[in-house]
Amino acid sequence: MTTKTFAIRTEPHEAIIGSAVLLFEPEVLGSEFAEAYDTLREVQRKVKAVKGNGSSSTKHAKAEDLDTDTLIELSNAMRNFVSRFLLVDSREVFAGLRLPDRVLAELMEYVAELYGSGSGNRDAAGGTSSD
Repeated sequence: MTTKTFAIRTEPHEAIIGSAVLLFEPEVLGSEFAEAYDTLREVQRKVKAVKGNGSSSTKHAKAEDLDTDTLIELSNAMRNFVSRFLLVDSREVFAGLRLPDRVLAELMEYVAELYGSGSGNRDAAGGTSSD
């Protein structure tokens, strides 16, 4: 008989922004990540269509070609993506944080790295997700 043991994270991931500590779910199902990531990618594709294929769809602070509504939509999509994986108390803290675009983009990338592997998403790397 063969035995295999599988480890599941139980401690939350942390992101420290100034004096705020944001706690993220220890594990996320790949399908949950894929759904959240797909929603974000829809807005990113819209931004890329306006800016051109060679440009970043999240680092948009100097995006002269983007209208205000598109910038707001992108910022909201990034915030929604991050908040989907926060623990409840941290969601409240995050909602009250005013973040520069560069920090929001880095935080979004951190979340994608945490949960992206195993989700069937080849664009995001790293990970703790499981199916």
